[in-house]
Amino acid sequence: MKAVILAAGKGTRLHPLTINTPKSLLEISGKTILDNIIENLPDEITEVIVVTKHLEEKIVSHIEKRTGRGANTKKVRTMSQGEHTGTFGALLTLKNVFSKNERFLVLNGDDLHNKEELVKFLDYPLAMGAQKNIMPAYYTLEIGEDGVLERFRSQTETEKETGTLIATGVYLLDSNVFNFNPVKINDGELGLPQTLIQNSYTYPLHVVETKKWRPINTLRDLESANLKT
Repeated sequence: MKAVILAAGKGTRLHPLTINTPKSLLEISGKTILDNIIENLPDEITEVIVVTKHLEEKIVSHIEKRTGRGANTKKVRTMSQGEHTGTFGALLTLKNVFSKNERFLVLNGDDLHNKEELVKFLDYPLAMGAQKNIMPAYYTLEIGEDGVLERFRSQTETEKETGTLIATGVYLLDSNVFNFNPVKINDGELGLPQTLIQNSYTYPLHVVETKKWRPINTLRDLESANLKT
């Protein structure tokens, strides 16, 4: 099975660190975020494709050095993001990589994950990750009795203070996702979660709740992660 790591973003909220370093190559306790992701992937993942754009030559060089050290048995390669922007735009770069009905894991290139939690995704035909967290800028996920995503909605004022179930950016998808018309969001970017929710009735995603996912969106997130590891 393949895994896709989306690492094309500029990481502007992590400036000045990401002016000359891709956010996926920032280090936490001496290990890059990208290496951390790869090393925590399920054993069933045998090939990893990293989608790049911003400072992509540095990611390519890092992976080449990593491969030369024999750091992992998984095959790791990069693909440069095409003309489309946004998370679904990055995924479209790989449209011809997958065979019919082939399943694959998708993860953001600036998050930390737990291997045992990622393994749980493989139990379902299609899945997405969620975690209860206090992050007011995110949407709340509403889940049906069958454990499948029903919709996104804005957080209530109470949820902004006490926390709510939000998407973690981890998805177990299959190649049928490329048949959907992408949803445009900010500045014409193509949004992956927005496209998935628009097609949720024919493409049901089982929600896998995790507890150890940690997003690295800001300098404070990075500092906190270094203190906790």
